[in-house]
Parts: sequence; C-alpha cells; structure tokens
Amino acid sequence: MARPTSAEPRKLPRQRRSAETVDRLLDAAARIFDERGYRATTTNHVAEAASVSIGSLYQYFPNKDALLVALAERHIDAVAHQFGERLSVLRRERPALDATVRSLVDLTVELNDTSRLHAILFTECPRTTALEERLGRFSDLLTNEVAWHLERTGSGGADAALRARLVIAAVDAGVHEVILARPPGAERGAATAELVALTTRGLA
Repeated sequence: MARPTSAEPRKLPRQRRSAETVDRLLDAAARIFDERGYRATTTNHVAEAASVSIGSLYQYFPNKDALLVALAERHIDAVAHQFGERLSVLRRERPALDATVRSLVDLTVELNDTSRLHAILFTECPRTTALEERLGRFSDLLTNEVAWHLERTGSGGADAALRARLVIAAVDAGVHEVILARPPGAERGAATAELVALTTRGLA
C-alpha cells in the first residue's frame, strides 16, 4: 500500500547496543500494533512501550510506516528460514505429491495467524523497494523448489515454473481467505485437508 511518506529506515544499527535498541523497538511495535491497530498507534506509544526516548526511535525510524516495514522484513526473513528448512527436508526425503503438498500447506497455515498485527502487515505495510526485493527472493526460492517437486513427481506439465506459481498463488489465497478467515475457535483441519485434496487432484 503506497503512502506519501518515506518508510525507509534512517540508519541501520552497526553496534550491538544499537541492534538491541532496534530489536526492543520492533518487539514493542509488534505488541502495540497488535493491541491498538494501525491508525491508533503512534511512535510515542512504541517508544514508551520500549522504554526508549522518542529521539532514539527517530534515529532509526522516521515514522510508524518505517516500523511496519521493518516488522514485515523480519517476518519475511523468519518465514523464508522456516520454508528453507522444510524444503531441504522435502528434497532429502522426496515424499509423494500429496504428502509434499500437505507439508507445505501445513507450514503455510502454521506461519500465518489471525492476529491484528499480521492483518496490518498484509494490508497496511508500504511496499518499499527493499521489501519488494525480499519478497521477490523468497518468491523465486519457493517457485523453484515447488517446480522441482512437480517435475520430480511427474506433475510439472509443459511449464513447471508457471504451474508452481499458480499453485503457490492458489494455496496462499486458500490459506488467507478461507482457512485463516474462519471464526475464532473454528476447527481448521477439514478446510486444510480439502485444500490439500483439491490442489493434489488438480496437479494430478
């Protein structure tokens, strides 16, 4: 979501103490955004929650959008790491198509949640160049790996990379718009199993 304010950080921490301050600010920002929502959150709220002066916050983040971008980057890095580990296991074990799909769908559900913070990152976070580059690298990794498994299981079709991108988009939409959109407390197992079944049948 584009907004006419810079969401780039002012500077990156270069010393351990500075890095600890930034981590404390981001942890506090995550809590406050989750509790108050995007519009009701201010940089003063974040600085107070982190026990950091507002001046220190502004050394690193010019506004709350920059905090959101930093939180989104941290989230993408964590997700990429988890998927990297899962994809390494799948390459080593080479399970059947349905088990491969189930493993990746389960991880997608596990790494996303219905918290207010996650929704804010999804709908309110500005798409900076650095953030787009991070998303692009993760998308390329996932596409290449899924295409490899499609070819391995004989499900790649004429263009395995194209099919991989379509599968990823469909699973992402199914997880976010259906499974995670279910009412609080609703059982997700049946919906997850149905998404896996539909995806597997479509590929087969």
